[in-house]
Amino acid sequence: MRQIGFIPDPVDARKFEDYLYTQGTMVRMDRHNAGYNVWVLDEDKQILGKQELLKYLENPQNGIYGDAVLIAKNQRIKQEKEDRATPEYKVEFSDQVVQFPRITFLLAICILAVSVPMLLDDEKKVQMVRVFGLAGQGMGLFSNLAFSTEPWRLITPVFLHFGPLHLLFNIMLLFEFGRLIEFQRGAIKFFFLFFAMALFSNLAQLFLGGISFNQGLHLGPASTFGGMSGVIYGLLGYAWMKAEFQPELGISVPSSTVKFLLFWLVLCMTGILGPVANVCHVSGLLAGLILGLCPRKFTL
Repeated sequence: MRQIGFIPDPVDARKFEDYLYTQGTMVRMDRHNAGYNVWVLDEDKQILGKQELLKYLENPQNGIYGDAVLIAKNQRIKQEKEDRATPEYKVEFSDQVVQFPRITFLLAICILAVSVPMLLDDEKKVQMVRVFGLAGQGMGLFSNLAFSTEPWRLITPVFLHFGPLHLLFNIMLLFEFGRLIEFQRGAIKFFFLFFAMALFSNLAQLFLGGISFNQGLHLGPASTFGGMSGVIYGLLGYAWMKAEFQPELGISVPSSTVKFLLFWLVLCMTGILGPVANVCHVSGLLAGLILGLCPRKFTL
């Protein structure tokens, strides 16, 4: 697969894709900033694709391109009917079933199983925090956990949510980023990303969450914290870097989403929204940016 150029207008991008489809050349359009990067799937047709793109950009209003939209639609319908009549279609469908975002779905189930009882019953909230929480004792708690029978606490705070909006917001963003990354990178790599981001952001919040500037810089352990937000910001950073520097992986994130979540990150830091695990957010984002920038040889 090779990139052959850029088309700024979405209508023009779709029209050009349809035209090449009628010519037997398959392309992929990846949204990037204010337009679309054009990728030819068959590298043998790279030169032909570039030539056709130059012709198209010179005169996108040419009637042959408008006619190609309807022709491509009819060809796709015909091809789909033929595929359904062949055994190969069943294989493709099973591949789609395999691509169901299992890890993303499992994480969402874990979040709901822990957080919903917390929101409905204060006693359950106390119990869940005691079982899954990680806070308040700094290095002493870490040393006790790391070599004891409760190492899960280093990860499980991500399943704790203390408000319905907090829960809803994180579930929505988990599916937004989780499905995309798990589809494109696979379940194993996605699980590793989740584990690494959860561990790093939880430990950062544990040891630095009590940071203050009263009478000079003071670092201290965090109070009780929880939520998937550190992982969410990690997935944002990862997807953002992959979209910018490795677009051939097919991972893209709208610039509006990046801007909104960065704005939300800063807003949380102001204290307007009350107590927020800001260190968790920032450290998760940094972990995602670093993992997203891994050299191609070691890419995740």
